[in-house]
Amino acid sequence: MNVLAFNAGSSSLKYGIYAVDTERAQPLISQVNAMEPSAAGARAATDAALESILRTNIPFEAIGHRMVFGGPDDLPAFASPALFERLERFERLDPLHAPAALAALRRTHERFARLPNVLCFDTAFFRDLPERARMLPIENDEPQFLRRYGFHGLSYEYVRNALGKDLGSRSVLAHLGSGASLAALRDGRAVESTMGFSPLGGVLMATRPGDIDPGVLLYLLEERGTSVAELRRLLEERSGLRALSGGERDIRRLLERTDDPRAARAVEAFSLSVMKAVGALAALLGGIDTLVFTGGIGEHLAPIRARIVGGLGHLGMQLDDDANARHAPVVSLRSSSVTVRVVATDENAAIARATSSLVHSAAESSL
Repeated sequence: MNVLAFNAGSSSLKYGIYAVDTERAQPLISQVNAMEPSAAGARAATDAALESILRTNIPFEAIGHRMVFGGPDDLPAFASPALFERLERFERLDPLHAPAALAALRRTHERFARLPNVLCFDTAFFRDLPERARMLPIENDEPQFLRRYGFHGLSYEYVRNALGKDLGSRSVLAHLGSGASLAALRDGRAVESTMGFSPLGGVLMATRPGDIDPGVLLYLLEERGTSVAELRRLLEERSGLRALSGGERDIRRLLERTDDPRAARAVEAFSLSVMKAVGALAALLGGIDTLVFTGGIGEHLAPIRARIVGGLGHLGMQLDDDANARHAPVVSLRSSSVTVRVVATDENAAIARATSSLVHSAAESSL
């Protein structure tokens, strides 16, 4: 089956056609387009992407989309009026991603209603988290909804499939990009994530703070008179690297500003945040066999990998500086007791596989 996959982010639309079989999803064409961060921007970007795809004359039998958050019912699902209605209620919980993703899905559903349109959720990878990892330590009268989820699941799904047995029994996966999170896997099953109910928590990110003392938020609300809307903008757009550096969110540029103490402070804070998370997840697993870097930062920034691994020598990690500089698949020394890997993720490949699986299952059940 050929699947057209869409990944509408906060500022870009990734799309491509994938040939899917039982083992893998092979890209036939893959593209990234800039996109205005809005529903209207997503509709325009989706129309442009469809025109580009149709000009290739490569056929496709189904369309898959990424959605970051969908609540507890996060298995892949066919587009339907009921699904749209349910997801509209969640848009305000993830204004960075949900409006654009939902708009892109609506657009392809309108233009290709005869084809299966499938929504794949980032949280599904973590749906079997242990109960102690799902629970929030607050009084809670809706625990099935208000709980810890975990995100970047499509990226982790791709990495897990790509590595197979090379993943090891006790692994930590680090998806490091503008949004960043880490996941702990035991025998390939997710047992913990640094993110929880929303993509705001966990490690330091480009414009998001990661974990922050709730007392700070209460102070801003009660003493400074900050509105909820202003607080949301602060947490989603004006925190993290941007706040620490004085305005720059791109860690690549921060690494280049060698004479700027604010840039150095931001880079150090990010690296330490990830390093602490690896250590905590390794403790949870009772040790670590494999550390995997993925995402834009994890895949391409050797200095960041070196900073993180350099602080984890007590866990037996030894970095191969030459391999790290070359972004080799394995960047640890042979003598390292922890294998450190770099994997280029492909969320759209995971979307294509999940879409194909759902379509085939539906077809078999109708026989």
